[in-house]
Amino acid sequence: MSYFANKPVALSDILKDLLDHHPQRKKLKRGMILSVFPEVAGERIMEQVKDFWLKGDVLFIKVENQSWRQELHFQRFSFKERLNRRVRDEILSAIVVL
Repeated sequence: MSYFANKPVALSDILKDLLDHHPQRKKLKRGMILSVFPEVAGERIMEQVKDFWLKGDVLFIKVENQSWRQELHFQRFSFKERLNRRVRDEILSAIVVL
């Protein structure tokens, strides 16, 4: 993409192009997963989450309450799809609820 054209270019297009060609793209997107997880999960769920982390392409979520753990376990595929869609890439292969 040429940024010196006569037409204005949207900043979002410039950032997307930069991110798509960045040598550490996967690492950046993994960091994005961690930063958007609380927003995607929502305040009510985040009250129950004690910790969350990435190991490779798997997101681990620690929940102490057994009923909430089961609920998140059932929703893990939906969360995975929403998080991958949010970062516009297939970063997560699975979510494990502990």
